Amino acid sequence: MKQAGKRWALLAAAVLLLAVLAAAGVIWYGNRGTKILVATDLHYLSPELNDHGACFEKTILNGDGKALAYIDELTDAFVEQVIREKPAALILSGDLTLNGEKQSHLDLAQKLRRITEAGIPVLALPGNHDLNSSYAVRFTGKTYESAENLKSAQFDEVYADLGYNGASARDEASRSYVFPLSDVLRVLMVDVNVPGSEGVLKPETLDWVKAQLEEARQAGARVIAVSHQNLLAHSDQISAGFVMGGAEELLALYEEYDVICNLSGHIHMQHTAESENGFFEAATGSLAVSPNQYARLTVRPHELDYRTVPVDVSGWAKEQGSTDANLLDFAAYSADFFCQVNRGKVIGWLQKEENGEEMADFFAQVNLDYFQGRPDRYDREDPMFEVWQESGAFYADYVESIRQEPAVNHNQATLEY
Repeated sequence: MKQAGKRWALLAAAVLLLAVLAAAGVIWYGNRGTKILVATDLHYLSPELNDHGACFEKTILNGDGKALAYIDELTDAFVEQVIREKPAALILSGDLTLNGEKQSHLDLAQKLRRITEAGIPVLALPGNHDLNSSYAVRFTGKTYESAENLKSAQFDEVYADLGYNGASARDEASRSYVFPLSDVLRVLMVDVNVPGSEGVLKPETLDWVKAQLEEARQAGARVIAVSHQNLLAHSDQISAGFVMGGAEELLALYEEYDVICNLSGHIHMQHTAESENGFFEAATGSLAVSPNQYARLTVRPHELDYRTVPVDVSGWAKEQGSTDANLLDFAAYSADFFCQVNRGKVIGWLQKEENGEEMADFFAQVNLDYFQGRPDRYDREDPMFEVWQESGAFYADYVESIRQEPAVNHNQATLEY
């Protein structure tokens, strides 16, 4: 009996210790850590605005390879997958809609509420395509007509239950906010897309950020930062207009206050980067672009694991009983569509080249690998790199920048903090 009593006493003490440690933030979701999902650049377009006619087809073929013909199905599959994953939160870091159409915002918000109804917080942030856009249109056959866009003041109403109502602090100068995931982990959503100063961090917002970081430090909480535009340059060729104005000042603050990392998007390609002082940023690829993926973060005390996960559109389509061959092999369709669009971008510049067709095919494939965050896949000794350089054709410098990219996999990273 005495031994049994000792065992019960030890068990009670262990339970009490676990409760104390959990309250102190030493234990984050047990040994598994806190799981957070992040997706960006959905560029959702409401079916009510799209007849899939000639004008729409021409528009997407002249785009950047977004699989917009199936954006509604892709979004539905994504929502289902998030619910199955059961993360502590889903972060959406901007460009929620194609071009800020009000109907697209309303329809997307309705889909996202299925996630919140499953008990999963959704943290939304506007991107440069989401507010007051003059490019909001409805596609009608061979042409298009203007569609109502979402006004800046309407964003809070549409996305009230998608981050803002759960915020512990909000910035009056922007749509930045702090969302507490726990006593020891906060998400800092930084908005730099205020109409009139798009892409530029307002001085008032910088001051607000500093105050939030100081408050988190005093509370013993760590911070993950989120923005739409990039904090760091991820490419020599695609940095102008992609790195936010005021990035140096914000980066200095993040380094001073030991922010864990920054999560961004905007460039549509999958890429990770570090500052000279080792601050980490992950620019997650556009959900609408092959391989149509989001990122899964596992946050443990002093360690963060970042991994990308493709949306299983084909599995979802089978469950829906779809007979659409493109949906049933969506990964292949999306990659092929990206290559088709990118081949079309360069073929006109290569008409006088002897190897023009081969050069265009090479460009499409190597750019696909690059955008998928897999510059470790292509052979830098491939003679087609030299053919491109010797041709001096438009995009030659861009192709060379792809060759100079280090051969690493940008779809995974583990950092200590």
